Amino acid sequence: MTYETLTLDGAPAVRLHGPAGDSVTVLLRGGQVVSWRDASGTERLYCSPLSPLAGPQAVRGGVPVIFPQFNERGPLMRHGFARTRVWALAESPAEAAHPCVVLQLSHAAAETAGWPHDSVCTLTVRLLPQGLEMALRVDNTGSNTLSFQAALHTYLEVGDVTCAVLTGVLPQAAPLALAQPIDTVFEAVPGPLALRSPAGALDLTHEGFADVVVWNPGPEAVLADLPAGGYARFVCVEAAAIAVPVVLAPGDHWQGSQTLRALA
Repeated sequence: MTYETLTLDGAPAVRLHGPAGDSVTVLLRGGQVVSWRDASGTERLYCSPLSPLAGPQAVRGGVPVIFPQFNERGPLMRHGFARTRVWALAESPAEAAHPCVVLQLSHAAAETAGWPHDSVCTLTVRLLPQGLEMALRVDNTGSNTLSFQAALHTYLEVGDVTCAVLTGVLPQAAPLALAQPIDTVFEAVPGPLALRSPAGALDLTHEGFADVVVWNPGPEAVLADLPAGGYARFVCVEAAAIAVPVVLAPGDHWQGSQTLRALA
């Protein structure tokens, strides 16, 4: 496997290269994937050009890691602290079947008021043939039971969201048109999902995560880190654990993953 360390707009990052010419780029800040180019060189993720990669705010785009709180469903900052803290590059498995990069975020109970738990988050980003897999593992390294919510807040490039359709979140595989603003948590969605848009076709699967969040702010939203008309370029389809928070006893762990596959 081949990866390089680099700096993007002042932000330390690592870029992993696949055997077919595909690549994925991950910021150490937030453990955040900000680019996935498939074997054809096509960028499959959206990242706002107005969102500074070095912060201090969370980067709008790519795949922010939401942990240990989703949105404002708790006492912490919106979407938790994982997406703005610096993760450490960890050793990748020596015998990995596919190219991968591993990052870790250790948290001590005294670090965050409102979430006094010792834990370690491990994010494994893996390039598959015409695919990208992101697996988030949470270990309870403390002496108390902990509870959390989590999501992989994936911004997918669609070219024109008004022409995009998602299947797999509605009953009987009914298509969900994305022409209107949406901010919905779909509970207990087994998948798979299929996204079809002017930017191409993607199939999405998830494991460990029970829910799926679909979000697009629409044309009326004014976001300082999103260019005018930028809303039309993406839709967020997030593998998530929200409706029923994950509970871990001391020494236990949990893992959830989301896999994106680009279709020809």
